[in-house]
Amino acid sequence: MTPKLAWSEKLRRHRKDKAENYARAILEPPIRVPLYSALRFPGVVLIMGDIRAGKTALAHEIARLMNERRNLPAILHLPKVPDTIRRNIQKELPQWITVVSNRAEWVKDSVVIFDEAAQSAHARRNQSGDAIEIDDLLAISGQRRQLILFISHHSRKLDVNVCTAVHRIIWKRPTYAHQIWEREEMSDFTSKAFEFFKGIKDEVAQKKASLVLDFDNFRFLQTTNGLPPWWSDNLSCLFQDVQKVKKEVMRDYLKG
Repeated sequence: MTPKLAWSEKLRRHRKDKAENYARAILEPPIRVPLYSALRFPGVVLIMGDIRAGKTALAHEIARLMNERRNLPAILHLPKVPDTIRRNIQKELPQWITVVSNRAEWVKDSVVIFDEAAQSAHARRNQSGDAIEIDDLLAISGQRRQLILFISHHSRKLDVNVCTAVHRIIWKRPTYAHQIWEREEMSDFTSKAFEFFKGIKDEVAQKKASLVLDFDNFRFLQTTNGLPPWWSDNLSCLFQDVQKVKKEVMRDYLKG
């Protein structure tokens, strides 16, 4: 007769299995999949990476795929941006993408692109009305059948509630500094992302590549993306103008 295991021994084995699964996810090569297969709908995705690494273009390509496969409209959330810039961006986009400045305009059954999310979901604002409203929207995103795409350089400056709500993290090329200054809970993942992109020698291939952490199955995936048909140098420049405005807004906020 096999002796019954003590609860302490069961706990020890459980912890060992968890450590093995964690190590396997970190050390195994990522699985190659098409971009659409790496996504979840509804869901929350955090897109991170260096400046001008292609984060915003990736979000727009995801929106294109969701419109093509599911006929979903997209919302581009750009708060605290001058109306002239918003109108100019809207002119460059297809009709099924709507530029908004108010979270009340996030419609059901849609893709929401929250560009440079840290400006409104900043860690130092975690008790503010902005952060509380975002928490509420994340909590009901499944009921509202939304795919919310948060775009930020790294997670350290994001409110922790945003980080814990994500179903996928997608990296475009990070820098070495990102893994040094990342949240402790994310540091192993960002280090893997840094090594992944370091192993891609061709600059064009590196630009197209993405590393995905699938939290539903706790595994890493790799995929590639092109640019959506409406992407242009003019649109890219307009988004650079948006980042300049938002940096000024955040600088003024932190001074206050």
